[in-house]
Amino acid sequence: MDKQTEIYQYLRSVDCCRVCCLRFLKGTKEEFTDIDAALLKRGLESADQENGHQKAKRLKENVCIACLGLFDLDRIATLACEVKENACYQQYQCEAGFLTSISLPIVLHLRQLALWFDMLGRFPQAFSATNTPDIAVKDALKMIIIHQLEQTLGKPFSVDGVMINVPFTYAQEQDELRTLELISPGVFADRKSNKHTKKEFISRNAFEKHFSPSAINSERFRKHYAVPPVSTENVGLVRGELSFTGPTIFLAGRYNKFSRELSQTPWLIDGKRKMEGSVQETIAASIAPHFGVRDEQLIFSSSGREDVDVRCLGDGRPFVLEIIDAKTDQLPEEVAIRMEQQVGVSNTVAIRDIQLVKREDLVHIRGGEEDKRKFYRALCVTAEPVTEVMIQKLRIDEPFVMQQVTPLRVLHRRTLLARPRTVYSVRAFACRGNPYAMLVDIVSQAGTYIKELVHSDFGRTGPSFRSIIGTSIDIHALDVMAIDLDWPKKLRR
Repeated sequence: MDKQTEIYQYLRSVDCCRVCCLRFLKGTKEEFTDIDAALLKRGLESADQENGHQKAKRLKENVCIACLGLFDLDRIATLACEVKENACYQQYQCEAGFLTSISLPIVLHLRQLALWFDMLGRFPQAFSATNTPDIAVKDALKMIIIHQLEQTLGKPFSVDGVMINVPFTYAQEQDELRTLELISPGVFADRKSNKHTKKEFISRNAFEKHFSPSAINSERFRKHYAVPPVSTENVGLVRGELSFTGPTIFLAGRYNKFSRELSQTPWLIDGKRKMEGSVQETIAASIAPHFGVRDEQLIFSSSGREDVDVRCLGDGRPFVLEIIDAKTDQLPEEVAIRMEQQVGVSNTVAIRDIQLVKREDLVHIRGGEEDKRKFYRALCVTAEPVTEVMIQKLRIDEPFVMQQVTPLRVLHRRTLLARPRTVYSVRAFACRGNPYAMLVDIVSQAGTYIKELVHSDFGRTGPSFRSIIGTSIDIHALDVMAIDLDWPKKLRR
C-alpha cells in the first residue's frame, strides 16, 4: 500500500470526510471541483465504490472531525441555488460577477492542529512540524463554492462583483477553545495584560502565531485535547443567513458652481445647517437613485474646493463619488446624460463628463495636489482710484513665492502654519465703469488662499497685492476659471 492510500484510509477511519482527506493530500483546485473524479483518479476509491455511493447515497456518515460537517457536499450543492433565488441577491445587477466572504469559527484551526500532531506521529516522513499539513479549510471551501456559483449564476468570480457573505458558527466553540488556556497559559496572561488586545477570547492571527507544533509542547497538548480530535454526533457547523454587499464603485466628473450662496459640501455648525443645500447634495440627488443607494451614502471628493461665495466656471472642478453597496455597476450613456440634465435644472450646479472609473484612477484627484495649478479671476476694489502704475505693478509674468500664515478666517479649522505658495502669473485690467475697481487674472499653486493674496490678511500673507501696489485693496468677487487637471476624460456630450 502506498503512503497516499495509507493516509487516506487512516483519515477515513477516524471520521474525516472525503474532502478533508483530499486537503491533507494537498489536492489541486481542479480536484476540489470534482471530488469523486479526483479520488477515482488517485486510485483512492474504485468505480464500483463510486457507483454504490451514487445509488445508495451512502449511509449517513458521522460529523467530520476536521471540518465539523462544513464539506457536506449535498448542503454545499444547495448553496448556489439559494443564492440565485434569494430576493436580496436579485436586486443587484452587476456584470462584474461575484466574490465570496466566508466566516468560519476558529475552532477549525484547533482541530487542524490536533490532526497535525496526529499525522506527525503516524506519518513523520510525510508531514513537517513547520509546514502546514493541509490545504486551508477556507481555501478548499472557496474552490468548491466558487465553481458551483459560477455555473449556477452564469457569472465569473471577480473582486469587483457582489459579495456573497456566508457565515458559519459552532455551538461548542468556546468550550473547546478554553482548552487553549490550559495548553499555553502564558499566551493568555499576555493577552489579558495588553490593553490593545480585543475582547474576543483569541483572534485568528493570535492562534496562528502561538499555536503550532513548533510552538507548543506535544505532550501538553495531548493531555488537554483529543488527538485525533473527536466530534459529537449531530453537532456540527451551522450556516447562518446569507447576506450580500454590492461593489464599491467610483463615478467621476466635473462640476460648475454658478451660485455665490452655495457651499461645496453640507455646511453644519454644532449640528445646525447654515445653508439649505450644497454642491454635493445637488449632484447626489440625481445620481444615487440609479445605483439604489441613499443620497447620504455617497462619499464626495474633489480636486480642491471653493468658498461659498466663489463660483467655479470653465470646464469645472473634477470630482469623484464613492458609491458603497451599489446595486448596479453599469452606467448606460442615456442614464449619464439624464443625470447631467437633472443636475442642470438646479441652475446653481452643472455637471459634465460623468463616467465610471477604477479605484486606482483616484490617484489623479488625491495625489500631487500641490503640483496642480489653479486659474482665478478676481474683481478687486481699491481705496484709491486705480492708476496705470497699479495696473503695471500687477502685471507679473515671472513666478514668485509668497508665505501664507493660516488665514484668520479658517484658523478655527486649520493648523497654524506658514505655507509657501507659488504665484505663477498675475495680470490686472482696469474697469471702465468704476475707477476704484480692477479685474485680475491669477495663476497660482493649488492651496493658495486668493483672498489673502489680495488684501494680505493683516500682513499674514506676503508679498500680497496690497504690499505690491502700496495701497488698500480687497476682493469683491472671485471665480475659479480653470483647474490644471486633465482628468477625468472629457466626453463632450
